[in-house]
Amino acid sequence: MDYYVNQFLSALLCTSLLFIANLLPVTAQAAAPIPFKVLAERTHKLTLFTQGLLVDGDHFYESSGLYNQSLLVTYPIAEPAGTWAKISAPFSKKQAIPERYFAEGLALMGDKLYLLTWQEQTLLIYDKSTLNYQKSLSYKGEGWGLTSDGKQLIRSDGSDTLYFHNADDFAVTKTLKITDEGKAVTQLNELEFAGGFIWANVWYQDRILKIDPATGKTLGELDLSALKQSLQLTNSEQVLNGIAWDEKRQAFWITGKHWPKMFLVQVTQ
Repeated sequence: MDYYVNQFLSALLCTSLLFIANLLPVTAQAAAPIPFKVLAERTHKLTLFTQGLLVDGDHFYESSGLYNQSLLVTYPIAEPAGTWAKISAPFSKKQAIPERYFAEGLALMGDKLYLLTWQEQTLLIYDKSTLNYQKSLSYKGEGWGLTSDGKQLIRSDGSDTLYFHNADDFAVTKTLKITDEGKAVTQLNELEFAGGFIWANVWYQDRILKIDPATGKTLGELDLSALKQSLQLTNSEQVLNGIAWDEKRQAFWITGKHWPKMFLVQVTQ
């Protein structure tokens, strides 16, 4: 009797393991390094705790975080001649964010700038031309990075999930889990949408991931550790955080929190 029981239990165990194996995700190929070259560099205001960065025409738009210090600014890509002139150049426009908000990711759709807040569950909307406040929308969870694919806004919250939002009411239309080699990728931060892909900073890591917006799989990564090391930064909070696609130059502007420089990086594959 024990023989038949043991045989039955063994068969049941094998069947169960096979069933579980079929439920497990298929491991993706490792994200390959993406080759790139640095085309140019320019100064970046050390005072800016960069949270969101984008290019529109010949101007940057940037959000700077921290409570009681958050800002929304715009300034030209072209710099004046002379070292001091570059360092002291004023912003074209500057908008202080109310003290109760910690500004985070920034995105542009149409003539509106959409600004996330960290833990206040509030999306702030500003006029692109004037930087004047227009209205607020609420959402659940934290706000980290924000970008747009031209149809929807895409938000990160530091987890392995990206949220797609309707721009009119910021309602979530879908979620997307991000994986690398079949494993969840967390700490997703600043975002950019370019070339049909989502590009994402990983908080406290010197890399930018290229993500398939349909599957959430990581397709490759930009390793910017050498670029960061060239700046000889001394503060651990000066992390890589800032990706802006420059359509005219067909390259990314890259910077970080309290970085003294911005780099124009072109993918070469």
